[in-house]
Amino acid sequence: MLKSVTLEVIGNQSIACQGCEQRIERMLKALPGVERARAKASNQRIDILYDASKQDLSAMAEHLGAAGYQTKVM
Repeated sequence: MLKSVTLEVIGNQSIACQGCEQRIERMLKALPGVERARAKASNQRIDILYDASKQDLSAMAEHLGAAGYQTKVM
């Protein structure tokens, strides 16, 4: 089953530029079950469409956290 979630980037490291957007999108799309990821520097949000049977929201948040992006669910 596909699920959609929006995360907000909080903390010290933000989405600063288009390169950061692309990095986050590539990182998430490489995870199993992630169908679509869209990061936006303008509002510090990440929209993700994923297959809940293959991927877990907390695992995605941990993956982003390991790259320095602390997030919270919107």
